Amino acid sequence: MSPISTARAYDPDAGTGDVTAARIADQLAFLSGWLPPPPARILDAGCGRGDLARALGRAGYAVLGVDVDPVAVSAAATQGVAALVADLADYRDEHPFDVVLCSLSLHHMADLAGAVRRAWSLLRPGGTLVVDEFAWERADAATAGWYHDLAAVLGAAGRLGPDPDAGPVEAPHGHWVERHRDAYHLHPGVAVSTEIATLFDIQQTVRVPYLHRYLADRLDDDADGLALFTTLRQIERLRVADGGLAPVGLRLLARARPEGN
Repeated sequence: MSPISTARAYDPDAGTGDVTAARIADQLAFLSGWLPPPPARILDAGCGRGDLARALGRAGYAVLGVDVDPVAVSAAATQGVAALVADLADYRDEHPFDVVLCSLSLHHMADLAGAVRRAWSLLRPGGTLVVDEFAWERADAATAGWYHDLAAVLGAAGRLGPDPDAGPVEAPHGHWVERHRDAYHLHPGVAVSTEIATLFDIQQTVRVPYLHRYLADRLDDDADGLALFTTLRQIERLRVADGGLAPVGLRLLARARPEGN
């Protein structure tokens, strides 16, 4: 494994004083210990607007992004990312990848088993699956309450964009479960891990803070938003460390097993 230089991965025209840059820098920090050295070929499955794919490309990787959202793919292409409108479960490629990277995408997949099998089939023998996920089911009442209380305060202060699915403050945990399981139909982290284990050897499982990233989607992507993001991240890390909050982020490093094993 080879460290990724954040300086190489981000250039001044991408903006270094905003939430997006900070979020991508965090992802690069953990990926630096899990990715093979450049110019490894990476499939960014669920690439969104292409921010992470662009950063990895500037670090020397050969990156292809796929996403089901044509608007997001168009935005990625505008950033110079090689991106296609495709569902991971159906995507085919003539050449194998060294890494399939799924960043906050598997929990959305309608066909989770199909997506994992396709990721396995797209990798070279012994290739790497890297997953950066949201294990929403691990949030207990205190964790869900912390998220909803902060969102309510920041929203009232005009520092957080509106949440169209906001629920009652007096019942945050019940709303949390209903929102992610019943309204969004998100796969829980345990289901993602279990499915991956059918075709991959999971070599590392890391539980990490995630709620600051969840709130970041509603922050202004500027210096003021960055200040809030940095503070939220620090507070959540401290509260997770002292046991007050559950770490609902899930990161997995897995190696593809040979067929039939």
